[in-house]
Amino acid sequence: MCPGGFVVPAASGPQQIVVNGMSPSGRNSRWSNSGMVVETHVEDIAKSDGELKDPLVMMHFQEELERQCWQAGNMRQTAPAQRMTDFVNGKLSFDLPESSYAPGLVSSPLHFWMPKAVTDRLRQGFIQFGKSCKGFLSSQATMIAVETRTSSPVRILRDAETLQHTTLRGLFPCGEGAGYAGGIVSSAIDGERCADSAAQYICK
Repeated sequence: MCPGGFVVPAASGPQQIVVNGMSPSGRNSRWSNSGMVVETHVEDIAKSDGELKDPLVMMHFQEELERQCWQAGNMRQTAPAQRMTDFVNGKLSFDLPESSYAPGLVSSPLHFWMPKAVTDRLRQGFIQFGKSCKGFLSSQATMIAVETRTSSPVRILRDAETLQHTTLRGLFPCGEGAGYAGGIVSSAIDGERCADSAAQYICK
């Protein structure tokens, strides 16, 4: 959650749309934004045994999703977007609320072209949040696609108990960059676990 924050373009290459959220130090603008994250698995998208065994299959999935997003955004940095209630109900948004995203938004049926494994989990999450937090599931909430860089698409393998790399002793892959977290809080928790394991390893 970025209080007083803006949604900003974060693509790193051509034919991509990637968005992210940030807050100025004062956190005093009229905007706020949150990255809505769902976990994806190789089994969600792989169509053959060969893809299941490809260590870069999730990276290719990420790249393709960012390219589809660019296409849906009129092949510019205008981002495809949809009102949250329309997304949950499978409807196109005929108009969109004002947004902090400077390049602009394009109304798009995210529920239609985004992967089903992603849309199903988002929809279930929004409905659950709406039940527990009054006002969350709102037509004034705008979904802006896509934030795909919250975690590495390639996971560096580590032992489940020691948290060390499976072949390099003393190396503790951790956090978003190693594929074990998807945000500030989960990165902090994973970092604490790895720091404890590293301390035990050093003190032996």
